[in-house]
Amino acid sequence: MGLDLGLEAAGFEVRMAGDLDPAAVETIKVNRPHLPLFTGDVRELTGKDALGLAGLDRIDLLAGGPPCQAFSTAGRRLSVDCEKNGSLIFEFIRLLSEIQPRAFILENVKGLLSAPLKWRELPYNNNGKRIDDQYGALMRAVLAEITDIGYSSKAMLLNAADFGVPQSRERVFIVGFRDGSEPVGPEQTHSRFPNLLYKPWRTVGDAWKNLPTEVEACAKFSERKMHYLRMIPEGSNWRSLPVDLQMESMGRAFYAKGGRTGYWRRLSRFETAPTVLTEPQNASTSLCHPTEDRPISVREAARLQTFPDDWKFVGKTSAQYRQIGNAVPVMLAQAIATSVARKLLKCVVD
Repeated sequence: MGLDLGLEAAGFEVRMAGDLDPAAVETIKVNRPHLPLFTGDVRELTGKDALGLAGLDRIDLLAGGPPCQAFSTAGRRLSVDCEKNGSLIFEFIRLLSEIQPRAFILENVKGLLSAPLKWRELPYNNNGKRIDDQYGALMRAVLAEITDIGYSSKAMLLNAADFGVPQSRERVFIVGFRDGSEPVGPEQTHSRFPNLLYKPWRTVGDAWKNLPTEVEACAKFSERKMHYLRMIPEGSNWRSLPVDLQMESMGRAFYAKGGRTGYWRRLSRFETAPTVLTEPQNASTSLCHPTEDRPISVREAARLQTFPDDWKFVGKTSAQYRQIGNAVPVMLAQAIATSVARKLLKCVVD
């Protein structure tokens, strides 16, 4: 739904949408009651049926983000051979071939860049890790298939913070055109290192300006989590605890490799937010309010994803967080959609 809002902000008219999440479907119905929705298995949707739902014979743009758990870090970068949703990316390409829009936008997680085409365990290397001889093969296969159906394409790794989103969130976008035009990425507007060309990254405090003080839908931390989070200063995490409490609170994770920066994390009003996920109360991906002892609220999370305040989320609190965490940040979607729109308009003028 963040992608749809970004498309609208860039000047596109969204003529149909699709989602399987019942709460997300209800949210779309509440906010866009007249928008045709497909809520079934996309593998059973034909291009002809999609055009019929949209009430059109042809379209300018097909945009979507196939479910990406199979390519996420949490999903261990499995492949399209696994039983999760990795194969749906090829369903998008099938619809692209059947519908033949002038352009397309395909969004997914960063893990798409390194996912294998067929995951399988191979012998261990000297460091005790499994070797995968097809690392990154999925992206090559996706781009090759897009070329085979007659589209130019380009894959881009974009950080939402570079486009005015108050959140560091990397996502992969594949953009393409039927007429062979060379895709161009969106114009960067912000930077971690601002200069004459770029504004500074926006902060949590920037995002929450004029936010109503009354907290509506909000998750809760367990008492155990609150015991540790009360000791964490603004902008810090588990590393600010005394060593004995670090070991006590982290358990075996204390000895694990990696930064583990999400554990017992309290946001800072003066910094850009980390990636907003679907469970801000989770110990390993905590999104604790900067000055209050609670997770960030649904509306606060929505602000970090640049959803407008008049966009209403439907469902249980957990379902609302899930919709927000799974969405494309609206301003990032607007940036990529604007670059596509300019290219399409230039082709018409030329």
